[in-house]
Amino acid sequence: MNLLATTEVVEVFALPYWLEMAAVTFGALSGALHATRKGLDLVGVFALALMTGVGGGMVRDVLLQSGVPVFLRSPAYLGSAVLAALVAMVAARLVRQAAPVLGVVDTLLIGAWVVLGAERALSIDLSLTAAALLGVLTAVGGGLVRDLLVGDVPTVLLPGEWYASAAIGAAGVYVLIIGVGGSIDGARAAAIVVAAGLRAASLQWQWRTPTAYDVWSDLEARVTRGLAATREARDRS
Repeated sequence: MNLLATTEVVEVFALPYWLEMAAVTFGALSGALHATRKGLDLVGVFALALMTGVGGGMVRDVLLQSGVPVFLRSPAYLGSAVLAALVAMVAARLVRQAAPVLGVVDTLLIGAWVVLGAERALSIDLSLTAAALLGVLTAVGGGLVRDLLVGDVPTVLLPGEWYASAAIGAAGVYVLIIGVGGSIDGARAAAIVVAAGLRAASLQWQWRTPTAYDVWSDLEARVTRGLAATREARDRS
């Protein structure tokens, strides 16, 4: 399989409109709650709600140079962000109590966002590698933009539960199936199941991504200690 090769996708995957709007609204709610924890004002809450809800699609559209980002062409996206911001401002505690529901929805949608981003890339004849990258960015872009706006290190880059890792796994499975000539529907279903499964497993069994580990420096230190111990033993004998 050549990951630099392209493949034809006849019809780009799309969520049902009601489900897409629900997903954007849930994302906006999580962004708005993050803003209230940071002590932002109403404008800040709205901005973070909007960018969390539509950030992934915005990053995808900008990178693909596919024209005006979709959220600017549809007032419904702005409306969902306004609604999420207002709800978070007046009922933050109540919304936090619904966090498990938001988490379940988010887990189920990771793979769908991956597929949507990947197939947008394939629809303009980009390679499978580029499609996988765009799929991951579509899935994690909202949280990435949210964290950058408030000056935090993006959560997806820190050790923690598998979110970006789940998206990467889903993207890998998707392009693998497409690359070997498998069915598009099968690739879509597999990506969604893999993403949800990896994310759910990491939450259930507390799997965490590891921190960077400098193997060479550790090996050098071990060798140095070993040589020192050898010299000490020789000097005593």
